This record gives sequence, structure tokens and C-alpha cells, in this order.
Amino acid sequence: MNRFNYPSLVALIVAVTLMPQLLVAQQANRAAAPQQQDSIQLVAVVNGQSIDRDHLARQCAIRFGEGVLESMVNKMLIFNQLQKLGIVITEQDVNNEIQRQAERYGLSSQRYIEAIHQERNVSPDKFKNDIIWLELALRRLAASKIEVTPNEIAERMQFEYGPNVQVRAIASNTREDAEQILTYVQNNPEEFGKVAKDQSVDPQSAAVRGLIPPIRKNMGEEVLENAAFSLEAGQISEVIHAGEQFIILKCERHYPAAGLNPEQRAQAEEFVEKTIREEKLSGASAQLFRELQSTAEIVNVYNNEQLRQQHPNVAATVNGSPISLSRLYEECITRFGQDVLIAEIDRTIVMQELQRNSLSVTDQDIQNEIDQAASAFGFYRQDNTIDRDAWLEHITKGSKSKLDIYIQDDVWPSAALKKIVQNNVQVTQEDMTQGFASRYGERVECLAIVMKDQRLAHRVLQQAMADPNEKYFGELAHQYSSEPASRANYGQVPPIPQYSQSPVLEEEAFKLEAGEISGLVNVGEFWVILYCQGRTTPLVTDFDAVKDELHKAILEKKFRIAMTDELARLTQSAQVDNFMAGTSQPGASAVQSARNQQGYQNSNGQQQVPRQ
Repeated sequence: MNRFNYPSLVALIVAVTLMPQLLVAQQANRAAAPQQQDSIQLVAVVNGQSIDRDHLARQCAIRFGEGVLESMVNKMLIFNQLQKLGIVITEQDVNNEIQRQAERYGLSSQRYIEAIHQERNVSPDKFKNDIIWLELALRRLAASKIEVTPNEIAERMQFEYGPNVQVRAIASNTREDAEQILTYVQNNPEEFGKVAKDQSVDPQSAAVRGLIPPIRKNMGEEVLENAAFSLEAGQISEVIHAGEQFIILKCERHYPAAGLNPEQRAQAEEFVEKTIREEKLSGASAQLFRELQSTAEIVNVYNNEQLRQQHPNVAATVNGSPISLSRLYEECITRFGQDVLIAEIDRTIVMQELQRNSLSVTDQDIQNEIDQAASAFGFYRQDNTIDRDAWLEHITKGSKSKLDIYIQDDVWPSAALKKIVQNNVQVTQEDMTQGFASRYGERVECLAIVMKDQRLAHRVLQQAMADPNEKYFGELAHQYSSEPASRANYGQVPPIPQYSQSPVLEEEAFKLEAGEISGLVNVGEFWVILYCQGRTTPLVTDFDAVKDELHKAILEKKFRIAMTDELARLTQSAQVDNFMAGTSQPGASAVQSARNQQGYQNSNGQQQVPRQ
């Protein structure tokens, strides 16, 4: 299903607005002249049906044209400003910056570039000549506006290396609720974690019995900092009004400041100074963009239908210099063509399957799919009916073009695949029974130590068994767990439900009684040790009360699984020639035909020829 989802528009706009096109020698050409049209017009053939470059260009521009054009305008503005100030960024400058960034991750420059390509789908050329080049350009242009004061360094040093306090927190929406809770936990301090789990309105900390990240000096919430640092281990604060909530803290422990020798402190201060400077550069860069844009004469033809009719091959002008529409299309293809083409191939395959089965997607199917999404995200009116209009306003921000894209990219593919698999999906009584237990049944509250090293896991298990109490187990988790959340929260993890996605872990958890420690549980590449704190109280006990809602949720989940599997089957069996990627997939029928013509080998290695 998610193969139809194009990359996040917001994320991509953020990325591309920080990209000029090549090093300074190439920038002038790209800023002033349109790119040459690619000679390849046919970009893919899907089961004999072709997809041409013009179609791909339009599809890319519909989704990403506004963001790409914004970045092209920004590139031109920045390049002009560099020229005005006589600033030149060389290829060696770019290579040095890549090496600097790579060293932060312990990688070579080449390995770092490869990692960026693999993880972010950014080509080496684009990474060097767009992203890194622009980072350097903005630093050079904004450097004169940046100053880091000794006081700022001192405050950040205290935040990074000073003392901090580990606390649990209970958050309430009203002071009255908070005061009632405070009275109870003052009389029953050992139940603070349980009360946090049951009554805190902050779901993240409630899931781990109120544990929150250690509170440090200069975090920005002075009232919480003062309260936390005034507590001794085991003490409970008064009700604290912070933001829009009323909070109660319980101090778990105090951590002293890091003991830095003079050399370490000097290195730390240098690091902190660079960190603050980088943060300020980000803000200064944004301000620089605003200043450049406010003083430039920019005409956006692309977003103005009347201007597009008057200037059919112009996307925008910057101080009188045009950016052509054909250049915008080519830039969209360069940046997003591969991803959009894959989605267009998938769409073509699904449309062909609909036609083979004499199926079609109706307007009612589209509306039903929109309603399903609105329901899933909780968009209801006061009378408990689905508020489709509010959902569409939320997802498109009132934009007609975004509504069309949403229906084309998200709604139609989902409705089409659901139509194809509709006769293969049903909810059984077993599904209902397991779903009810998983969603509403009791869960096991556990502390967990998660490790990748089996030897270490055996050693830690022996230590835990030697002193089987909750506090010691939490300390072991904080010391040895390789999973960040369980390490930071002293082993606290969300309760484990029945029929979870980790049946091995679930089985072990439900064998335990309160206070018992599990053996080593192998979950993928990890080894897990559990300490059972007890069981939760079931949220719902009346099956009939939630039967309809549960059936609807399970049916939708099974539809999604079937739709994903069907899309995978269709794409794997299709005959696809992707000329942009330089790949060719013969398709299931072609493979079978080749086998029929050439014969095949049996299990004994003997050649078998099909009978005529």
C-alpha cells in the first residue's frame, strides 16, 4: 500500500529549499539557462502499456512543482548574493565539509556519501553540489551575523554537563485533580508509579509509570527545574503549574555534574560553542532568505493561471530573469522522477487488474475510503457521525490541488485494491476473540533489559537472579540495556498485550508472576530479560459492547494486509521495463513461457521438456 505514497511533501520542500544546483562554476549556467531536454521520451512500459516522459513530468510537477520552484528561486537569489559579495565556494571546500560531517559518525567520506544515498535516496552529485554547497553558502553569507557569548556557553555547559535529576511525573489538566492525586501519593508514596500509569494525562510517561527524561538546568522550564532540584530522593513535590498542565514530581535520584578535567572542559566548551553557532546559523539562514526575498522582485507565474496563459513556458521570474516551465519540469523529474515513476507503474498495474476483472472504482468507493480515514483519525461530529469535511480540510488545508492529489495518491489506490481483494477477506470468530483479548484484555507490566550480546545477556541474567528485586533490575537495565528507551527509563517498557507482534516475548511474559524474572528471550537480533511487575486490569469486559467496533477494526486491518500482499503479487508478476532505472522485469507469464519453451531440470538435474 505505501508504495503509492509519494515522499512527504513538507519534508521534501524543506529539503529542496536548501539546495542550489552545482558548484560555483556550474551555478551560473544553471541559474541563467534552462537544462537540455532529455532525449529519452519513453520512461517505462508496463505489460505493454507505455508511460512517457511528458506524463511523468506533469505528475512530478503536480505534487512537487511548488516546492521545487521555490528552491530554484532561492538558488538564484543565493547565487546572485554570493556573486555580489565576491564569495566563492570551491570543490575543495565541499569535500572538506563532507569529511568533517563524516568524521562525526566515524565514517570515511565515501562511506558517508553512500549512507546518505541509501538512507535518503540522494545521489552523490546532488548531495555534494546541492545540499553541502548550500550549507556552506548560507554559513558564509550569515557568518557575520552570528555571535556566541560566554554566558551562552556557560549556560549550555551547565545543561550538557551539569547535575540533573531523575524524576517521575504525574500530569493533570486541572489543579483540583492534581491536589486530590497529591494527597493520595503523599500518603502512599510507594504507589506513585502506579498512580502515574493510571491517572496521568501524559500518555508517554504514563506508559512507563511516570518516568521522564532527567531534568537539567537551563532546559527552559524554570519552575520544573527549581522544583526538581529542591527535592531529595523519595520526596514528592507540591503541585506545579507548568504550561497548561498541573504536575507532581517524585525524585528518584540525583546525578552529579560530569567531572571534567581542564583539558576535557576546554574540549567541551569548544564543542558547545560550535553547537550554539550551528543552531544560530539555522535561524540566521532563515532570516537571510526572508531578507533576500523581500528585496527581490519575484513573480510566480506557475501558481497564477492568468499569467501562465500569458507566458506559457515561464514558471517564474527573479529580478526579470526567467525560470522556464520546461526547466521546472526537468528539475522535478531529476529530483522526484524515480519515486513518482514507481508509483505510476504501480497505479498502471492496479488499473490493468481492475480492467481484467471488470471492476471499477466508483465515487461511493472513494467516499467510503475517505470516511474510513476520517474515522481512523477520530474526526467525528457531536452527534457521533463521521465529519468528512473536517477531515478533508485537515488533510488538504483547504487546497483544491492538494485534495486532488490526496484522492489520486492515497484514496483511489486504497479503494482500488480493496475492490480487487474484497472477496478474499473475512473476519472469523477466532479473529474476534484474539482481537478482543489483545485490545481490551489484561497486559503484563514488565521491566526489560534488551541486549544484542548473548554472552553479556547471560552474565546480566545471573546478576539479576542473584538479587531479584525491582530496583536492582532497573539499575541493571540502565547500565546494560542497548535499547535507548528501556535504558533511559530504568527498564520500564509499555505493558505487553496478548496476541502481540512478538509472540515469543508475549508467551514468556504471561508465564511470569509479580516479582519473577524470565529467562533469556531471543527476539530477532536481541536478547531480552523481563522482570514482572504484575498485570493490568482489563479495560473492557463486555464483549458485546465493543463487538461492532472491534469487527470494523479487524476487518480494516485484514483488508490492509490483503491489499499489501495483492499489490506485491501484482507488481512481481507484471512485465515492467523501467528505462529511467535501467531495469527490466520479465513478468510471470514470460517466465512461464520461457520455461515451457526451454524445458527445465528436475530434482535430479535431468533436463525435462514439456510434452507437446
